[in-house]
This record gives sequence, structure tokens and C-alpha cells, in this order.
Amino acid sequence: MCRSAFPALVGAVVLAAACAVGGIRPAYEPFPEARVDTINALPADVIQEAVARSNAELMRGAWESAEEGFFETQWFNVVTQESGVTDRGNPDRIILLRFWADPIEGGKTRLTTEAIYQRTTDPSVQPRDREMSVPTGHAGDRLRARVIDAIKERFGR
Repeated sequence: MCRSAFPALVGAVVLAAACAVGGIRPAYEPFPEARVDTINALPADVIQEAVARSNAELMRGAWESAEEGFFETQWFNVVTQESGVTDRGNPDRIILLRFWADPIEGGKTRLTTEAIYQRTTDPSVQPRDREMSVPTGHAGDRLRARVIDAIKERFGR
């Protein structure tokens, strides 16, 4: 390799390595039906409280980053109250919650949450395309509301 190409190669390797480092917050946006609330706290604090309140509801976390303002629970059976499970016979019983926390003016947070279930388990369908928001009044929707209400009680609006 000639000397003039070596610095360019090193630069390309460093750039590729930097681009490979990513966070856990997904690139996709929440579903249009996602709930949006304003919380009187910083995003990292809101995510930490979402984790605590989800744990209090027996839901375990799958992905969490207070720094990125994102938290996702494991799949959760709303009937048996078990976390980390699947039920191909009753997919509407298995939900997960996602929380996006973004800073807004005045040291507050825009908290966007979705409660979703898998509308299909077909592996040929892309994972996000398998998901759908739970309907209003569904057990997953009520669970999400309890978590958000507890967060609001802790920090205010």
C-alpha cells in the first residue's frame, strides 16, 4: 500500500467505527395513536420513573436509555401478568409499552407513549409492521394510563 493511501484508509476505518456506534432509541416514530403528555421534569428523570412504575406493574424492561430518552418493556401478558412471554394463540393479550421522552421549553418533557400488540406473528413481515396500537380501553391501554398517571403524580404536569 502506498503511503498516500494509508491516511485515507485510517480515516475511513475511524469514520466507519464512529458510525457503527449507535443507541437503542429506534429510528422509527411512534404510531399516530400514541399518547403525548407534558411532564414537569427532565427526560432522563421521566424515563427512570417510567422504568420504576413499569416494574411496579410487574413489567420488565427490554431496552432502556435515560440519556437517549427511551424505554421499552418486554412483551407482557395482561391476563397472567407475566413479563417476557409470547402467546401465539392470544396475541391481543401480549403487549409492550414504549416511552419516548424529549426535552421541551422550560425544563419539561414531551412524553410520547404507545401500548402495542402484534397483529400478526408472520416472520416474513418486518417487526414494526407486525405491530399495532392497542384499542382504547384495552387492558394494555389501561396499564399505560396507570404508568403515565403515576409519572404525572410524581412530577406534575
